[in-house]
Amino acid sequence: MDIVADLMKQVTTGDNLSRIAESVGGDEKGVQSALGMGIPLIMGSMADTASKPGGAEMITGLLGQMGGNNPADNMGSFLSNPGAGGLGMAGSLLGTQMEPVQVAISRKTGLPQPVVGKVLAIATPLVLGYVGKMFTGQKMDQQGLTSLLGEQSKMAMLSSPEAADMAGQLLGSQKDVAGVTGIFRKLVGK
Repeated sequence: MDIVADLMKQVTTGDNLSRIAESVGGDEKGVQSALGMGIPLIMGSMADTASKPGGAEMITGLLGQMGGNNPADNMGSFLSNPGAGGLGMAGSLLGTQMEPVQVAISRKTGLPQPVVGKVLAIATPLVLGYVGKMFTGQKMDQQGLTSLLGEQSKMAMLSSPEAADMAGQLLGSQKDVAGVTGIFRKLVGK
């Protein structure tokens, strides 16, 4: 199972992409490209977070913020009212890398940085919801979550050359090994 591929298929099915583009104020092509880079980056950040002490609990807490309304269960309903919580979730996962990620995606897509932020705010609950669905009825322990997200992150980087390229650009401009940068160093072997 490839979470990123499944999510990309869902967001481009029917009128989902046009609804996202309208919601964020961007064009469909740019929004699709931003999602194609943002979703793998969110997955990588989740993998990095889960691998740290307390990370699985943090992700579980983010799932709890959705209040039982899992966007993966009803994407159409979620897209009609994505809410403001997604930006906080994206910020929690990406941390200090939030702005560099927005800038990098903005440069690649031509979308304004605030629009990219809105795309990430929609993508983050979608990714979290999909991961949460996979653990329904199971204990979400650090080892299981870390393993799942690590595998998914590797698949995402292999299937998204743009995201892998952007990760390389971020690596070149960052000195620390925390957050998104740390996971990408592990993924790309730098």
